[in-house]
Order: sequence, then structure tokens, then C-alpha cells
Amino acid sequence: MLLTREAIREDKSFALLTDAILERDQPRTTDLFFQMVKRQGRSVGEALSVVTAAEAPFVQVPNHINVKDGQITLINNDHTILGLRTSAHLAPFLPEPYRLLPLLQSVWYIPAGLDIWNQLLGRYPGRYATMKGMQVPTPSYGPVVWNEEQAPIKEAGTVEERLHAHLIATMSGDVRRSYGLFLGLAEDPEIRPMLRDQLLFLGLIDLQDTVVGRKARNTGHKALRARAVLDLADVLGWERAHGVYYMGVPDMAIGPLYYSLYDAACVTISAEFPDSGKNLKKTNQTPLTAAEVEEMIPLLMEADWQTVWNRITAHLKNGKSLRSLGDTMQLGAAELILRTTIPRNFTNGQHPFDYCNVANYWLRTSDNPYQPRVLYMMANFINDVARADKLSASLIEREIAGVDTTGKAPDTLLRELDEAILAFDVPRTTALAHAYLKSGADRKAYQAAVAVTACKFQDDPHNQKITHSSYEEYAHNSTHLKERLLLASVRLLAGWPKMPGERDCYARFVKEWINN
Repeated sequence: MLLTREAIREDKSFALLTDAILERDQPRTTDLFFQMVKRQGRSVGEALSVVTAAEAPFVQVPNHINVKDGQITLINNDHTILGLRTSAHLAPFLPEPYRLLPLLQSVWYIPAGLDIWNQLLGRYPGRYATMKGMQVPTPSYGPVVWNEEQAPIKEAGTVEERLHAHLIATMSGDVRRSYGLFLGLAEDPEIRPMLRDQLLFLGLIDLQDTVVGRKARNTGHKALRARAVLDLADVLGWERAHGVYYMGVPDMAIGPLYYSLYDAACVTISAEFPDSGKNLKKTNQTPLTAAEVEEMIPLLMEADWQTVWNRITAHLKNGKSLRSLGDTMQLGAAELILRTTIPRNFTNGQHPFDYCNVANYWLRTSDNPYQPRVLYMMANFINDVARADKLSASLIEREIAGVDTTGKAPDTLLRELDEAILAFDVPRTTALAHAYLKSGADRKAYQAAVAVTACKFQDDPHNQKITHSSYEEYAHNSTHLKERLLLASVRLLAGWPKMPGERDCYARFVKEWINN
């Protein structure tokens, strides 16, 4: 049986955490989590079960867009769940004394991420209100609970029929029914692998046609949410992951919902393959050649979308494997970051990178027959952002040549890399990372050092997320250019704008938590 929030709230730390979160007391919230793990000896999963149940009602939204002064306003409310999922997976890359740091950073963020709907209207204080330049006084009311609890729904029918009912409820925007059906399915351990596959599928196909000239963007967040729900359920245990489900599952059905691009991919592949491409995962086993990989990356950056899609179709007809194509798409997503020079535009590159990471994870862990269609979506997302940001040329070669790294030992390069990232010096960061990687020095040392640097930033989880995505894809990427993934993540860490107070949690960690 799945534990309910009512059952979890019997935990002695639940009321304390809820009070600290609602008081928006970031240090106290984080210290309570630290005490649960370090003083009470609880597992990370058990502590996260209580934390997520405490915060879940207060991080909801009724829609992902609003209208303010006649203009569309984007509302993404999932950074708390994305942060918790990322930190749990990034922790093993850090040196032992730092392994709790990413989780502490993610918990620290929670009180700043409540009721984002009202934050953006200037009615509730928090990170998003601050980001928009609004100093909102403490209100006399708490954060609004936009989506109420839902009991599990167990309908008659086969497992396939119940899964399809959940799929249709999600795609039609029926939040309560989608959530209830998910809970009913999640109670059965034998159904969970199929439910995992379906939730990832639902997240990946919800991606809009273009971000060019748009304020309303889902930027691949549905895919990120889906994976966060599933990965955290594994960390906590599915039975006690109620807070995770409450945070993430209703949100999968919240609009706007974008399926037009997936529809186009379906039409394209159905017209080109007699079985709509459903057997390509089995039949296509040939990897792209090095030359084909190198040809695909500038094509993603510089060609029109139809040319890109035609090339994918040609590769599939020539027996090229889905995994190899996915690995090459990930390099294309990295190229977006490597060609970016304007700080605010780094967010445009990181979202395709993280979306492609989820898509490649799905390609690696599932045999869903619809996977070839997502290759077209990956390519469109990358190509769309390249056109939006006019990324028609690579500049990092000139940046690297402009920084003298001659004769520097690997440990010196890593120390200076940390300093360059913290100084937001993008060219120097790129050059130092390139020099280290080119030297052939220990990659684990590089990953550990960069992970610590990434976890010094608080402002939201994308700093840690891009780092973990690059590490995961580096471990699985089959191409000769895979080290560009590691280069892209440090460039983004240095280049993406940070929020005021982004190092407060790290300062507290060094002062109070690392040695206790």
C-alpha cells in the first residue's frame, strides 16, 4: 500500500518541517533535514519522504501560463522536485565530505519555491517574486493549495486499459483523474515498470513546436518532471513517495499541453516506414560513423528543421541505431551551450540538453516501440533553439586560444577552473576545462571538482542538473566527441546568471554542517 500524507504526517519531524517551510525559513528547514540524516541516523530516502510530503501541497499551480497586463506569463513550478531528484543522483560524484551538500542545497530552496502562481502576481514572497524585482511583504495568509489531495482510483479493466485511461486523462488535462489513476496503478509493484515507461513517454511527447518569439514555454519540463517523480520514487521507495507523487503527477496534466510536434513526428515516420517505425529499435543496430556524427552537429545548428528531419529519416532507413542517433543529438544540445555567449541565453541551451538526457535515458532503459519519434522531437528542440539564438558559428576555439594554460598541472587547472566558474569568467572556464580534458588527466577527479563547484550555487537546481546530465550522458555516450558534454556543463555553470544570495547555503555548509 502507498502511504498517505496523513500517515506520513505522524512522523515527529513533519510538523517542524511544515512550520519552517511555511515560515519561509531556509536555514531552519535545511537544518531539520540535516538533523534527521546526521543526528537521528535516518536514511536519505526516509528523510526525503517527510520533506516532500510536507512541501507538496504548497508547490502547485492551476496552470503553467497566466495573463498579466494582457501578456502571457510563464509559470514553471517544479524546481523543488527537480532539485531533489538531481541532488540524490549527483551526490555520489562528490568527495565523501561533500555528499550531503547537493541535498542540503535542494532542501534550502524549498521555502523560496512556494505558490509560484501568486509569487508572479506579487502576492506572495519567494524566489520568483525576487527574480522579477518585487519585494512582497509577508502576507496574512499562507500559500494557496491549488491542487487538492486525491484518492487512488482503481477502475475495472485490464492493466492496458487502466494505463490507457491514465494516458487519456493526462493528455486531456483532467488533473484529478490523471492523479487518481496514477496512484491506483502505482500501488501494484508489477505495474510500476509499465507506468514508468508511460510517464516518461507522456513527458517527452509534451513539447511545443517552437520557442521562437514565445513567452509560453514548457521547454521540456514535462519530461524532467516525469523522470524526477520516477527516480525519487526509487530513492524513497514507492510506498512512501506520496509527497513526490503529489508534487509531480498532477502537474503532468496541467496545461498548456503541447502535442502538435509529436503529431508531426508521428505523421512523418508513418509516411516513411511501413510499420510506423515500431521495429526500428530491433532492426537498426549500426552506429553512426565519426564523419556522420561530425556532419550532424552543424546541421542541427544551421540547417532548417525539414532538412534536419530528412537526415534523421535517411539515417533510420540506412539502419542507424536509435542509441547512436540519440548520442549525437546530445552532442548537438551541448553545441548550443558551447556556442552561447549571452548570459540570459544559456537557459535556452540547458533545457534541450536536459530534455535530451531524459530522452536518452528512456532509449537506454525501455523498448517502447514509439521511441524513434522522439528522435525527431530532440532534433527539433535543438534546431529551434539554435535558430532562436542565432547560433550559426562556434566561438570557443578563439576563446581557448586566448587563454594561456601552458605547463599547468592538472590539480592547478582544477583549482583555477573552480575560481573561473565562481567569477563567471566564461572564456577562461572553457579554456581551463578544455586544457584539463585534452591533457588526459583523471576524469573522476574532474567530475568531483566540478560537482563541488556546481553545488556552491543555490539559486535553483539547474546548476546541479546540467552537471549530472552531462556526467550521465558522458558515461553512456558512444561517440568520439563525448568530452564536449563535460565542456558544455562547466561553460553553462560560469555563464548562466545567478541570483542574489546564491552562496548562502554553501557558506552555512562550510561553517556548520561539513564537520558535524
